[in-house]
Amino acid sequence: MQTLKEQISIAERLWIPIDTQAIFWDMDGVLIDSLSLDLVVCNQLLKQHFGNNITVSKPFIRSIFAYDPKKFWELILAFVEKTYNLSEVMKPLDKILEAFHQARHDCVFELNPGISEILKAARAKSLKMAVVSNNPTVDVEDILKRCGIVNYFDSIVGNDIQKLAKKPAPDTYFLAARLLDVNPEKSVVIEDSLIGIEAGYNAKCYTIGVATGGTEFEVLEQLGWAQQIYSSFEVNPFSLQFGDVRKKKIITPNEFVSHAIEHVAWRLGVEIDLNWHNNDWLTLGETFGRKIRAFQIQEKFGVALGMIDDGSAEVSIEMTDVPSVDMSVIENIDLDWFLSLRCEQLPSGKPLVEIAQGLAQGLGARISIKVCSVEDPHHTWEGVFRAIGIALNKIFTPKHPAALPFDDEVEENVSQGEISVLAKSLHYSKVCRGTAESYVKVSVDFSKQRPNHFVFNVAPTIDVSELHCLLEILANEAGFTMQVEFNATVLSSSHVVLEDMALVLGRALLEILTLRMIQWGINGAGSSIDTYSDIETQPIRVGISVEGRKFWKFVPFKVSLDKVRQDFIIGHNIYDHLRSEDLDDFLDGLSGGLTCSIIIHIEELVDPNKGWQLLFKNLGKALKEVFAFNCYRKGVPPGVKATLS
Repeated sequence: MQTLKEQISIAERLWIPIDTQAIFWDMDGVLIDSLSLDLVVCNQLLKQHFGNNITVSKPFIRSIFAYDPKKFWELILAFVEKTYNLSEVMKPLDKILEAFHQARHDCVFELNPGISEILKAARAKSLKMAVVSNNPTVDVEDILKRCGIVNYFDSIVGNDIQKLAKKPAPDTYFLAARLLDVNPEKSVVIEDSLIGIEAGYNAKCYTIGVATGGTEFEVLEQLGWAQQIYSSFEVNPFSLQFGDVRKKKIITPNEFVSHAIEHVAWRLGVEIDLNWHNNDWLTLGETFGRKIRAFQIQEKFGVALGMIDDGSAEVSIEMTDVPSVDMSVIENIDLDWFLSLRCEQLPSGKPLVEIAQGLAQGLGARISIKVCSVEDPHHTWEGVFRAIGIALNKIFTPKHPAALPFDDEVEENVSQGEISVLAKSLHYSKVCRGTAESYVKVSVDFSKQRPNHFVFNVAPTIDVSELHCLLEILANEAGFTMQVEFNATVLSSSHVVLEDMALVLGRALLEILTLRMIQWGINGAGSSIDTYSDIETQPIRVGISVEGRKFWKFVPFKVSLDKVRQDFIIGHNIYDHLRSEDLDDFLDGLSGGLTCSIIIHIEELVDPNKGWQLLFKNLGKALKEVFAFNCYRKGVPPGVKATLS
């Protein structure tokens, strides 16, 4: 695969192989905007000869745009004959052709955007150039003279030289190579039509398709004969700056590519303005990497767990002189299979790998990606690029204060209902929930002015007395204290106790989180891994995101999920009496109350008693990062709809 060092940039908008000897240009639709004129002239001539109701559409003209004038008009008249049930439509062909040639002769065509800049830059690099057209040579010369660009070309090859076979045969390109004394395989062909691209492909030239004339971008890309496809040759504006992440404009030829870039910018904390016009994803990634690399480095390393809904990945990035990308998967996933999967508008993961490779080159970094959870490939890839963005945030983003002062007023009696918000502020909330079976009240205090306090009044057949041990571990790591009152004397199900309590805890956290997102800005996503040693020493790692849907999932790396259920989730005592099978209900309640996604990566199974304590500890670490101050995200509300445009 080529790197930017193996390419040369022409006017910062066209990238070609570094060993290119010549560029061969098609004229109509590539150099000049003749499609617009042809549509107008064609409909004028049809009305003149067959009546005012006889017209053809732009898509139809575009579909036959690449043919020589005679064939072009034969196809138009055949269409008219069939569509309008007319007879003898071929009779005025010669007159129509004469008028068509005259119309093209009398006008001055507009150059397509970017062409003038590319021609000047290519000539400055002493590249040889020729025009290879399906029009007669004299007509081509005349049009280029009137456009003021004929002197840029060393040769002009029309469709009437030496009785050469017309495109899609490669003959005209072979002739152009001989006239310029260059190797066709060291030459670049730029075409807008299927037959032109086929001709360049058959000539074994490096072929570039551009969707400014006869064929749409998606069709050119699906054809598979061109090494690059461009939507235009306009300049590619690309700016980054730390600021409001909601200020974003990202346009590329592929919507999911835009989405991947957006995930990186969103987590990095930057405003972005990007309009990328080609499918050279490696160069896009490298350009993106260089823009990021212009920021001041804060740390040499960055690691992250990235997730969205059911997809997740772990990424580490190290600034280095030997950039590279290493992709791996957990044991129950096949890497080749994963990379072959279609992803939204992409036929496979190859373009996304190329973006990552380009990022590594532009950054000067070693990027290691571990794919962990694959339910829907687009969620997994979002997790990958989100993790890249979080890791880059740790390397480049200016540091924020750990917390802002807790001097805001507490609002009392905010709302009533099944779930009532009794108090809320940027640091404190109190929420209660009453049902026919229980009453739960939970307070969360980030100022830690109120000590931990836990009361569980439940039926004597239920023993949840040790739950406070896990809750204290979670609260201590997350950076808050917690007060819990649970009254349910008629309830005889311990798993409901844990789920209901966690649901109210999640809602209490959500009240604080929403205020902080609006007034401060916070991360909104977090995990238990912050350093390389975390990955090496944490057999159980946790990620949380409030930018997804209510969701939670165990992801075992080396054993089956059934083995996790058997040896970790079901049938074990935590401490002495707390039931392991109730603790996953706690996760369900917390994700529901906080309306967040929770992913638990299990590198290896450990003793359930120690493992659940570690899980709650890392759940707290992830929550701490979720709630951490981030000024670049001020005003961003929680929820999947707020994540990306």
